[in-house]
Amino acid sequence: MLFSPVNYKNLSLKNRLVWLPVVSWLAEEDGFVTDALIDRYRRRAEGGIGMVTLEATGVLDRRSPRLVKICDDKYMPGLEKLVQAVHDAGAKISVQLIHYAKKSKRTGWKQQVEDLSLDEIEQVKKDYEAAVVRAKKVGFDVAEIHVAHSYTLASFISLLNKRKDEYGRDINGRAKLVLDILERCRDKVGDDYAIGARISGEEFVMGGNTLKQTKVISRLMAEKGLDYLSVSAGGKDEDGDWYTGYSSTRSMPTANLPYGCHVYLAKGLRDEVAPLGVPVIASGKINTLELAEEIIKEEKADLIGVCRPLLADPDWALKLKENREDELVKCTYCNTCLVRDQRFEAVECIEAEKAARRAKKE
Repeated sequence: MLFSPVNYKNLSLKNRLVWLPVVSWLAEEDGFVTDALIDRYRRRAEGGIGMVTLEATGVLDRRSPRLVKICDDKYMPGLEKLVQAVHDAGAKISVQLIHYAKKSKRTGWKQQVEDLSLDEIEQVKKDYEAAVVRAKKVGFDVAEIHVAHSYTLASFISLLNKRKDEYGRDINGRAKLVLDILERCRDKVGDDYAIGARISGEEFVMGGNTLKQTKVISRLMAEKGLDYLSVSAGGKDEDGDWYTGYSSTRSMPTANLPYGCHVYLAKGLRDEVAPLGVPVIASGKINTLELAEEIIKEEKADLIGVCRPLLADPDWALKLKENREDELVKCTYCNTCLVRDQRFEAVECIEAEKAARRAKKE
């Protein structure tokens, strides 16, 4: 079942496996695509995955060193080259579109959703509209709206949003910015282009969203014409900066947490959106063929998202398919990759590096 082709409204995949987005720090300082970045995604596509998701890609022209960008036409040639490399390797590709707040590394100050003027909110909408149009022109199979973790859109839909105007007050107000963006983007690219979204099923921070809120918000997004919903968790920085607090680390669950620890979130949201024809991507330490097949068979999700296992072994999918699990370089969920992310270093797996050194000695 896991390796059978699947077809949805605007999305056809050769299997149910999706490589989830993870920042690599491999782009140029000002956001242009590099050969190293292209090689990273080509290699995962060659490994048998159905779809890869390009890491968080900025929709606005705001400084963020080595973050991939799509906020200007000048970035399109490099992105087009990356897309073509993935397609040539036999996989589909989604781009995760991200908007982020102003932040001071020196003082720790971060712009809150309550600080944004109506004109600034309108600009957020325009930034997403333009980015989705570019994504389609470049050839991405899907444009994924980032509504998870601590970024702008996630902060608007959160219960932590205390705005008193039309973009706050109640759940419909908190969801308004995201719904407006989805509606505008759909108008721009038509009904025949895939638009997905990623959401934190629970925020795992005091006063934040739980499934009670995200079920409603997911259904509202599905009604705007989503082509898939990718389910993450946590990622809030209210309890610790830059993926250091409990909520933040839940987005990359550590070794002490059980396998499949976030599948219940995917199941909860799937119950809301499946009747509207929207498939759900599960994530959260899904590391074996047996666990992935069980999730699909029990209709807890439609697609399986993996991230760190493919950092450890780009051929993870092929080795599972060919019953070569004894050859796998296995992720231990030590989160050394996260530590490297926090240091702005190239995000690679320490287990993969150990395996490469062993192979070299042999």
